[in-house]
Amino acid sequence: MEWRDMKNENGLTLLEVLVSMFILAVGILGLAPMVVMSIEGNNISRDVLSVSSIAKEKLEYYQGLNHMPAVPFTESEQEIQGVYDRTTIIWDNTTDSLVPDGVYQIVVAIDWTDKVGVSRSTTYTTLIEKR
Repeated sequence: MEWRDMKNENGLTLLEVLVSMFILAVGILGLAPMVVMSIEGNNISRDVLSVSSIAKEKLEYYQGLNHMPAVPFTESEQEIQGVYDRTTIIWDNTTDSLVPDGVYQIVVAIDWTDKVGVSRSTTYTTLIEKR
């Protein structure tokens, strides 16, 4: 077979296959940082979901009470689900002039350290009518 005949054959040469595999590998490596960021984002989302559930649980507990504890009231709980620390504070207008008359202000603060070691915190506040 002569050189001229080989040029007319259909198909890919080994060099073309290697170049296309290299281009594909570079493209896949470019996606790796996005996968890592996606995993970190999922961890943060899971923490936020857990924290909002823990805060909502405490807020609903006090909303369901017939009689609130004496104010100012502070309650601290450690290691909820092994990770979260929760502090609940209740005020009314006799202890904090910014709270309107006839309501209690309930503040639930949650602190935790995420899987990366970053300290995080969030606060939920609501007002409940005095009964």
